[in-house]
Amino acid sequence: EGKTTVQTIVVKEEDLVVDAIAKNKLAVFTISKEILDTEGKIVEVSAGRGFGISADGLVVVDGGLVPGKGTYYLKNDSGKFKADFVLVDKAGFSFLMVGDPVDGKSKIVFTVPAFGDISKMKIGQKILMVGSTISSYIFEGGSKDMKDIKINVTRSSAGGLVLNLDGEVLGIALYDDNKNFASIDAIVDALKAFLNPATTTPAAPVLAP
Repeated sequence: EGKTTVQTIVVKEEDLVVDAIAKNKLAVFTISKEILDTEGKIVEVSAGRGFGISADGLVVVDGGLVPGKGTYYLKNDSGKFKADFVLVDKAGFSFLMVGDPVDGKSKIVFTVPAFGDISKMKIGQKILMVGSTISSYIFEGGSKDMKDIKINVTRSSAGGLVLNLDGEVLGIALYDDNKNFASIDAIVDALKAFLNPATTTPAAPVLAP
């Protein structure tokens, strides 16, 4: 009586990885777009991946693969949907808005990831990139403003989620020779500027003509 028992719980890193991915399963979309092939026929090709960024249907994607207006589609477990191009940001990402279901009846179901804080990352911590495959990296410190992460991004993983082990999104993976990451801070700033145009500054995203 009066004694306290202390129980130590060991959490394996692999369990954290599994949980981080599971938390964000419903946030992920695959993107496709229509282009003209060499014979002048309309074909549908991959345009990477993306993830939900707001509850009203905005999805952030790789701006290199979705650079402007066109015919785009978003697909996840709830179905395939048309997508409207919204804007491209100088940081390298674009926004698409979920549109009508291709089959005329599917209902969109998705989640928005919890936002992480890159400035709280410590050198040596693990980072996950969830694209066409799942890759892990060690945080090396980023740039001076702590808004950058060193990752290798293939075209098929472009637009993938970049997560910490808590399952919080740190940014988006970009398929670009000059930059392969855009931080969640930059994405949120662009989102705020889009939702509140009265507060837009010269550094805000530019709407497509």
